[in-house]
Amino acid sequence: MTVLTGKQYIESLKEISPEIYVRGERIDDVATHPLLRQTVNHIASGYDLALEPEMRDRMIMRSPISGEEIPRLLMHIQQEKEDLTVKAELTREISAQRICTGCGSNMLSVTWAMIYDIDAAHGTDYLSRYKDFIIKLHKTGVPFAWCMMDPKGDRSLSPSQQPNPTDLRIVERKPGGIVVSGAKLHTTLGPGAHHVVVVPCRALGEADKDYAVSFALPIDTKGIKMIARPSPGPSRDVSMESPLSSRFLGVEALTIFDNVFVPEENIFMCGEWEQAVNLSMYFACLHRQSKCACSAGHCDLFAGAAALAADVNGLGMHVSHIRDKITQIIMNGETGYGCSLGAAVNAQQHPSGVWMPDPLIANAGLNTIRSNVGKHLEHLHDIAGGLIATMPTEADWNNLELRKYIEPALKGNPKYTTEERLRALNLVQDLAASRTTGTLLAFTVNAAGSPVTNEIVVSRMYDLEKRISYAKEIASIQK
Repeated sequence: MTVLTGKQYIESLKEISPEIYVRGERIDDVATHPLLRQTVNHIASGYDLALEPEMRDRMIMRSPISGEEIPRLLMHIQQEKEDLTVKAELTREISAQRICTGCGSNMLSVTWAMIYDIDAAHGTDYLSRYKDFIIKLHKTGVPFAWCMMDPKGDRSLSPSQQPNPTDLRIVERKPGGIVVSGAKLHTTLGPGAHHVVVVPCRALGEADKDYAVSFALPIDTKGIKMIARPSPGPSRDVSMESPLSSRFLGVEALTIFDNVFVPEENIFMCGEWEQAVNLSMYFACLHRQSKCACSAGHCDLFAGAAALAADVNGLGMHVSHIRDKITQIIMNGETGYGCSLGAAVNAQQHPSGVWMPDPLIANAGLNTIRSNVGKHLEHLHDIAGGLIATMPTEADWNNLELRKYIEPALKGNPKYTTEERLRALNLVQDLAASRTTGTLLAFTVNAAGSPVTNEIVVSRMYDLEKRISYAKEIASIQK
């Protein structure tokens, strides 16, 4: 099947009937509901972007698994080393324009590797089932939602020790399949998907084997419910305010599985607790390499917005403190992107065929760039000025009686109109002084794992003893 257009994707949503709630309201039509507008547009525009002539050669590829043309970033299993560098390049470029690229390829690839490990250790044949699902996904071209993170409850206790467990788990094994119950957090853009793909999120012990489960199901399977937090952008129509979040980003959902039956052919893991930790390890390599490039794209967006704000205010890069601050943002972005590429160069191929980026470089790079996001937002405030928090609203501007006062009062650099200045400052407000700012912080600090998880990976995998031996040799210490 050829890759879907955005319009075809939106039409496809009419074929399913998921149980979605936003602000306590059951959503009957995902495709048209105003509270899901950004979610649907974000996904649809991703399909259209892949088909643009200047992007198609990089974003569309023929899958060696299915033989179908597919969107590279959405559903490709990364089994060529080049996949890692092309992905990094595209991720930075797209994230600089719309914050989130979409990382479905990473999710499908790490799951492929984990399932391979299960089959190798237990003699199961889950990978053939998973391959069938991947081929189905490629043939239909519709998106899936990734369900990984468990609520975890009291985090000092393992899943099986929780007095009232909420993590997703197997509650019944029966002929032909299993029944699962529990919840998954952070289902990004979930209501806009056709399928859910479920995986474990951490190391498990033998007592936790019922929590070691992976499967795929249609999103409208009985018992699956998504309780979605509204998009950070406005639900009303705007033309000046929130120029980014009014079109892109989307909802995050709490996904509930209420005694959901999973047919045997859809099960990819069923109690093999020993391999649950593998998915987290692979995620720490593959997804964090992407996140370095994603955060570099955010730095590009911050730098461009800051420079434009300085210009409309009548200043620019010739002002030393502005130049220095924007240069700091640029250098942080280049550092993160360099680590994304470096991790790709040092990648190793998993026996399943999936290429795993260097975890040390990927985690060190991500930790470095994400630790500076607060400073980047501070720089945006400093450069753009207090107007991003105090300027009149779009409704004020649209009132012609008020505009005659606003226009001269907020005129800046004469090469720009007042409206153009307000548009530039509204972009900075969207990035640095809005609900979108909180989403950006969450994306940077916690998406792909928290900063401390980067430190754990680096401290465990770095060969410090080897470096101590170097130091001893130089210092002429013989023991």
